[in-house]
Amino acid sequence: MENGMTNSKVATQSQFPVQGAGLGLRRPLVDQLMADPPEDVDFMEVAPENWIHVGGKLGKKLRWFTERYPFLIHGLSLSIGGPAPLDDDFLRSLKVFLDRHGARTYTEHLSYCGDHGQLYDLMPIPFTEEAVHYVAQRIRRVQDVLERRIGMENVSTYAAPT
Repeated sequence: MENGMTNSKVATQSQFPVQGAGLGLRRPLVDQLMADPPEDVDFMEVAPENWIHVGGKLGKKLRWFTERYPFLIHGLSLSIGGPAPLDDDFLRSLKVFLDRHGARTYTEHLSYCGDHGQLYDLMPIPFTEEAVHYVAQRIRRVQDVLERRIGMENVSTYAAPT
């Protein structure tokens, strides 16, 4: 019985893009982490908005990490539930970024953060069937452009709906 449980646990864990403990890679940490790479970090995460168009010396440093650690990419500005059209330029740049760095997965917030401009906050989407269909269509479109499935983080909200 124990072998069956172990095998089942291993099979389930292998379905995940990464395992273990991760670290959010922030620019102020880059030089220190390069000088003393952490051995107890199993993967790293970055927000693409902070790195997507970075080149030069800092871009090479990011590449140094993506060649050594599995990476998860967690977006902040897709605005999947927002009223404005999806940003096609951002999606094309994001695809290149994900491919270039061998990202294990891309996740985003199930919310909106802009309407023809950045709100700098994660706004909750309506709890309606119409919103479900709207967001599902937008998720399918993003997946088509990125040529991969994406993960959605739970809905942000500031108060329980009544």
